Amino acid sequence: MPKDRFLARGVVRARRPPGKRPRTSQSDSESDAGDVENLEHQYGSDPDDASSADEFLETPAEKRLRLAKDYIGRVQQQQQAAAGDYDAEQIDRDLIAERLATDVQERAGRWSRRIAAHFAYAIDEALATRVLRGGHALPPTCVAITPDARFVYSGGKDGALVKWHRESGRRLAVFRSARKKRPDHDAGHCDEILAVAVSSDSRYVATGGRDRRIHIWSVAEDRHLGVFHQHKDAVTGLAFRRGTNHLYSCSLDRMVKLWNIDDLGYMDTLFGHQDSIAAIAALQREQAVTVGCRDKTVRLWKIADDSQLVFRGGAATDQHRITKSLAAPDADPELAERNPRVRASIAAHHDELRALAAADAADFTEQCIDCVAMIDEECFVTGSDSGAICLWSVQKKKPVFIHHLAHGVFPSPTDTAEQQQPPIPPRPFWISALCAVPLTDLFLSASSDGAIRLWRMRAGKVPGFDLVNFIAVKGFVNGLSVCELPSDELVSPKRDIVVAAAVGQEPRLGRWDKMSARNVIKLYTLKALPQKSLQ
Repeated sequence: MPKDRFLARGVVRARRPPGKRPRTSQSDSESDAGDVENLEHQYGSDPDDASSADEFLETPAEKRLRLAKDYIGRVQQQQQAAAGDYDAEQIDRDLIAERLATDVQERAGRWSRRIAAHFAYAIDEALATRVLRGGHALPPTCVAITPDARFVYSGGKDGALVKWHRESGRRLAVFRSARKKRPDHDAGHCDEILAVAVSSDSRYVATGGRDRRIHIWSVAEDRHLGVFHQHKDAVTGLAFRRGTNHLYSCSLDRMVKLWNIDDLGYMDTLFGHQDSIAAIAALQREQAVTVGCRDKTVRLWKIADDSQLVFRGGAATDQHRITKSLAAPDADPELAERNPRVRASIAAHHDELRALAAADAADFTEQCIDCVAMIDEECFVTGSDSGAICLWSVQKKKPVFIHHLAHGVFPSPTDTAEQQQPPIPPRPFWISALCAVPLTDLFLSASSDGAIRLWRMRAGKVPGFDLVNFIAVKGFVNGLSVCELPSDELVSPKRDIVVAAAVGQEPRLGRWDKMSARNVIKLYTLKALPQKSLQ
């Protein structure tokens, strides 16, 4: 059967550029990390260093040396301006070395920045929260912040895509759902929108829905660009590869598809999952991570090598595993200085889990993996219906760490008539959304328990993560998105973050439950405070 059997009429397959495929091994990543020529693309070249004729005649080695000196000089100038009357040569040496090491780690695809401790304070919801109302008539299902942190896009069960201004909260544009029998039905979704993604250059927005279509929109012009309809079932996940306009999509039809948005063309289809695919995530390498609902597998697709790694889920939760997940290897001095309110909330969560373990009332098995988020290129986390958050590494086929019942269990019934019946076993809050600040130690999880939780990756050789903070929210959190606010400084250890949550009355993929909540988009602006200000 020809390979173009998935192409619809009028859709052209986008060709890969000639030449060898990009390398994805660890040695290749490390060699790419040492390449200093990327500095010219990020920070530009200094016209005073050499004339255009000298730049034309210089060798590649001389060009790398010139760009490296230019980069270090810019870092020194910023540190001298911040140091004031102090000796910049003595103060900046460690900071410059730390920044260079951080750049090497990020280009290699490994997380290196530790930012979670800057958000371990009691969050004032009245000051940090902005509620975006009036955009969706039905529960919102997904949300995405543009990388430049200017706009927020949200999709809902009403089939509408809404564009918001992040700072003011104004509704800028609404793309309503289209009717199937109208001539312009390809200009919008005909059913629920289940996924939304924004390209890394903030030029394109992609949406996928239950109508089996993927629509591409322009951010600057607020207009519809194209539609893909090669999927045979609802599109549940979308992810752009960072630094490119390549789009990855997953669907309930068990297929992963690749698209080139610059050419509005189809590239390839990947097979492997034995059940519906619920979510997908990607960073800067030519690879993606997907989770299958009932097949309980996580698959890492190495697209350049035409291969995949299969990770087996199905973790069991019992009293011994709950106690083990709460035992931190060492007390972290930074997290020990948190605000007393935050410490009390985290201690109450741990006491609840220990009470369940002591009563031997928690006995769950992971039956469905619903969401995934990538920490770096070799580490990712998944959430399931058993309430467990699993940490995975590409070096092992099983989770390297599991935090059981991360969002607790549903409260016991208080009706006396129900209490006379045989006791009802506890039911965990399933993990409905995950997101991470790429290449840092901070990621977030959400459910319907009334809080978004912030987690911090542990340092050292012992893998794991710990609870850092809570954000109060009422309703089903069907989607999460986080973005660091841009900074003009080359050396910026602390950056504020913006968290967007799609909150609704119903779950994202069904209507089997309903809560008394508003269908809104909530934005949380979290200030990065220094460690001594967290008390």
